[in-house]
Amino acid sequence: MKAHRRTEITVETDQVVVIRRARFLRGWCPECGSEVDRVCLPDAHAVAGMSSKSGGASTPVQGWHVSVGQDGAVLVCLESLLKSM
Repeated sequence: MKAHRRTEITVETDQVVVIRRARFLRGWCPECGSEVDRVCLPDAHAVAGMSSKSGGASTPVQGWHVSVGQDGAVLVCLESLLKSM
């Protein structure tokens, strides 16, 4: 009787996001409890692949850590944005 050989292949994937146009602002995220990179809300939507035509360009996504910058701009914690993807 001939023995059967079995080959097992495991493929692991990881996601890489390259952000070229976004401006990062370093700042404190109270929800993370650490200093993180933050991006303005329109750039956060662009990173997440959301269309500005969907009508939600001024609304943050649930799970994003949102804060207001010194100039009044809405900023999103980049760590929370990447975790939500």
